[in-house]
Amino acid sequence: MPIKDVTWRREYDKLWLRFTSEEFGFEDALDVIFGKKFGKKEVKYASKLLNEIEDNAYAIHTRASYDQRVRLYRLLNPEKVSNARAVYTKVWEKGKGFTSMDLTKEANKSLKWNYMYIKDSAIGFHTNYYRSIDVHHLSIYAEDVDGWTALFKLWDSQILINDKVVYESKAKKQAIHLHTDLKSREEQVTEMTNLHYQPPHYTLVEALEDNDILGALAIMIRKKGTLEWDKVIKIAKANRVINTLGFCLECINKEAGKGVFSKKITKKVEGFIDKRTETIGKIPELGVSINLDYENLEDKWNVKCYQSANFEKAVLDLL
Repeated sequence: MPIKDVTWRREYDKLWLRFTSEEFGFEDALDVIFGKKFGKKEVKYASKLLNEIEDNAYAIHTRASYDQRVRLYRLLNPEKVSNARAVYTKVWEKGKGFTSMDLTKEANKSLKWNYMYIKDSAIGFHTNYYRSIDVHHLSIYAEDVDGWTALFKLWDSQILINDKVVYESKAKKQAIHLHTDLKSREEQVTEMTNLHYQPPHYTLVEALEDNDILGALAIMIRKKGTLEWDKVIKIAKANRVINTLGFCLECINKEAGKGVFSKKITKKVEGFIDKRTETIGKIPELGVSINLDYENLEDKWNVKCYQSANFEKAVLDLL
């Protein structure tokens, strides 16, 4: 539906002049709007006002860590929001159903807001969507976060910013997780495809770091013929998951009963084994058994593995 401005904008301007991008509470908003004198009528009005500001994508709120009943509001930059509204309207006016990817493409084209799909989104792309994606992870520049937030808020998708929920939606199951770390990923950006997906060697290593072993195995198997293994090894060593990488390669070979990955690759990884023990998965509760088939490989690669079932699943599903 098209977007309309209402009288809340005047009060938003007052709040922006006072707080800009700083967080504030409900009582702080009352003080700006009414001063020290207000009653039940004013409280009800302020509550309605803040809801309207949020509904029009000019603000977000989170829950206070000290009390989950307390809302902490943050206003979004009006210039970024105006740009987001323009992009949303342009896509909407094309007269057909559209997706989050349509919005990201248009924001990049019209506003030069750069982005890169990472984590689950990139794993899905590089494995021909072996797993369904409920959360789309976007790495963005910190200075564009208000615009991206407003854009996806207008689309009514659940939004997280750096692991924190800032907007919940009942309309869409899909969520958008914004990571304001694109500046630190400049090397990845230079290798990024024109579809804005994180390169597979970085995605693989990030999956290992996140203990998403099944995701990492899916990339290894689906992309084994095209992965640049020298880059994978270099990044895994730098990110201190080199032992996990080697262990995964040999476990897949063992589970499959054949050389899915060549000895040349595993030998190259073996040359960088770290003395530091790496842990795969969470330590299980007492009484939960560990797959003894991998004990010798654990010793060889200096790892402790609590996700052995994923190797069997990966082989059954993908080989």
